Amino acid sequence: MNISSVVVRVELEAFEGVLESLKNIENVEVGAFDKDKGVIIALIEAESVNEEVKANRAIEQTRGVISAHMHYSYSDESPLPPDIQASLEKIENTDAKSVRYGGDVNNWLFDK
Repeated sequence: MNISSVVVRVELEAFEGVLESLKNIENVEVGAFDKDKGVIIALIEAESVNEEVKANRAIEQTRGVISAHMHYSYSDESPLPPDIQASLEKIENTDAKSVRYGGDVNNWLFDK
């Protein structure tokens, strides 16, 4: 799950149209807005980073949007490789003196 808040700056004359357009973008919810300042706080809740980026791009491309910047982003997607447990066990069971370091831990972790 990925959750982001996006600060959207909007042309004042296009504000109502942008507000309605944002409500129709998948994974986007309007959290708050100030029509007088031309600012909308949009929330993106998506299953993946790709869906999150797609929603942000749709906001950016909405007619009347001046800018759309992610202010906060949370992701619970694991950045670790699927075989991390085997790698951790290899590290725990390796004598530090036998480690050949060449600037990249993958040189000895995944050396075949």
